[in-house]
Amino acid sequence: MSSRDDVEVARELYAGFAARDMAAVGALLHPEVRVEQAGGLPWSGTYTGPTGVQAFLGALLAHVDSRVEIGELFAVGDAVVQVGRTRGTARATGRSFDAAEVHVLRVRGGSIASFEAFVDEAEFARALS
Repeated sequence: MSSRDDVEVARELYAGFAARDMAAVGALLHPEVRVEQAGGLPWSGTYTGPTGVQAFLGALLAHVDSRVEIGELFAVGDAVVQVGRTRGTARATGRSFDAAEVHVLRVRGGSIASFEAFVDEAEFARALS
């Protein structure tokens, strides 16, 4: 698959997230998918397999109601990089947040094999506390 196709797979993943269409998201996941959220947030950690992705999304959405706004989405080597913002509200506090973020995705055989998220932890911590 070409890098251009990998970018389209990533776009489909973000469209599924935006629509909260977990069936569409699940259809794009490699059976051995790995999700990593850096930092000390309540949903930080490493999650593996489709059930791990469900656990990650469950933990994330238990704490925040958010949406990703893509600034740039491009291929770099064997990765697809998304640079943008995550905006939303912390559920427990009602505080809004606007966090810079970078996601690094790897696509294998037309499926998302890994997803690494790097976010402005201080902005999330402010909203969560």
